[in-house]
Amino acid sequence: MTDDIRFPELRFPDGLNAASFLQRYWQRAPLLMRQALPGLANPLPGDELAGLACEPDVESRIVLEGTEQGSWQVQHGPFDAERFAALPPSHWTLMVRDVDKHIPEIGALLERFGFLPRWRIDDLMVSYAEDQGSVGPHVVDDDVFLIQAEGRQRWRIATDPQPPLAPIPGLESRVLQPFQADRAWLLEPGDILYLPPGVPHWGIAEGACQTWSVELRAPAWRELADEWLAQVADRFTPAGRWRDRQPVVAPQTPAELDAETVHALRASIEAGLAAASSDDFQAWLGAWLTEPKLNLDLEPSDPPWSVDDVVAMLETHGRVERDGRSQLLFAGPSADGTAVSLFANGQAHRLPSDLLPLVSLLANSRVVERERIGHWLGREEVRGLLGALFNAGHFLQPQP
Repeated sequence: MTDDIRFPELRFPDGLNAASFLQRYWQRAPLLMRQALPGLANPLPGDELAGLACEPDVESRIVLEGTEQGSWQVQHGPFDAERFAALPPSHWTLMVRDVDKHIPEIGALLERFGFLPRWRIDDLMVSYAEDQGSVGPHVVDDDVFLIQAEGRQRWRIATDPQPPLAPIPGLESRVLQPFQADRAWLLEPGDILYLPPGVPHWGIAEGACQTWSVELRAPAWRELADEWLAQVADRFTPAGRWRDRQPVVAPQTPAELDAETVHALRASIEAGLAAASSDDFQAWLGAWLTEPKLNLDLEPSDPPWSVDDVVAMLETHGRVERDGRSQLLFAGPSADGTAVSLFANGQAHRLPSDLLPLVSLLANSRVVERERIGHWLGREEVRGLLGALFNAGHFLQPQP
């Protein structure tokens, strides 16, 4: 794979731009975007993708379609070279998650989707399929952009507003049956198919091909509530246990759960919720959204660098690149207007509010250049932040 990867600018169909796309299609209707990435040349050969699927910290799977109708098999990586050598000549697909985090140069493609909030972009999944390879008709709960990177794939979708969504029983993958498509397209390199949540779709390779999926993240309300309420219970719920109110009076009906007790129990629990401020929620949410998967942990510097050495390294090399697994978001200002926050792989860094331009620059840039942040390097808060980020593994160590 070449080190100098340049992706074309994203081009919407005639009559559309990012704003009108969001107004007319986003989470409303599918959209085929012919040559949305004109001249796209796939920089990731299939054998390199297979090699990535052999790595122990890479999430991957192979989906094989059997000879019997409705017969599908899923195998999970990491794989070895012998497994790929034993695959049949057709009807299989290799899928590798989080390629943007393992290969930052590939992850640069996500910058073409800067018209969406960064926290909404989950990952770039790359699929390689031999002829007639597919994962079966299925549906996902999130938005997805299906980018044809190499070869050709025929996509069929069902636009029925209430399609049948019953999966074939007994399969690990959720293959839908029945599936009745009413629209179909053959995608070629550079084409993109946007699908909003809940649209059943089925892609089948026509010859060997590669598809990149920009997958969006939409947390379930129950998941958010579970995680936030666990935080409230841990940090804000009153300590101790129930104590009977004084004076204690013998109940006339011992089995009754009286209204006063119900009110007292509920009030104590709600006191914890009331104690958590909007800043507390923001701090938890930013940390939670940037918390990496277990297989995507950063590698801290060992031994750690001193803050002065980190700054000197930046002065010498002029730039440092983010590790692909680095996830940065920022928020601010706080309710009192005094602070902004930078969230980094589950950690929250609170900084003076006048540093908002800096935290925005750090979070939005794959490369940090000395000339762009030099006027902040005299401040201890900034030097300390850079040292903490570097030692946590957010930046790659420059090569000599």
